[in-house]
Amino acid sequence: MIGRRVQPNADGWIPNDLQPGDYGQSIHPRAIGTRVGWWQCCAPDGSQGSISPDVHTVVEHEDGTITVSPSLDFSKRRAGAWHGWLERGVWRSV
Repeated sequence: MIGRRVQPNADGWIPNDLQPGDYGQSIHPRAIGTRVGWWQCCAPDGSQGSISPDVHTVVEHEDGTITVSPSLDFSKRRAGAWHGWLERGVWRSV
């Protein structure tokens, strides 16, 4: 699935209505603070979550897409949920 980068709203937050494949970075001062690089995403199956800089490395490419490593595993929270990679804005299942 080709993902879509979502821009923060006027307050700097990523909207709550992310659609499957969406991802974006909050720029609100409270969202950044000690969590520099905090991204939100919605996997192809609709699972939503944060891309934690404590666990993941996010590379932002010149075209605005991102690559996340290691893989994003939403099944740790819900059995059978999506697990795979986001590479240059494209979601790929395990």
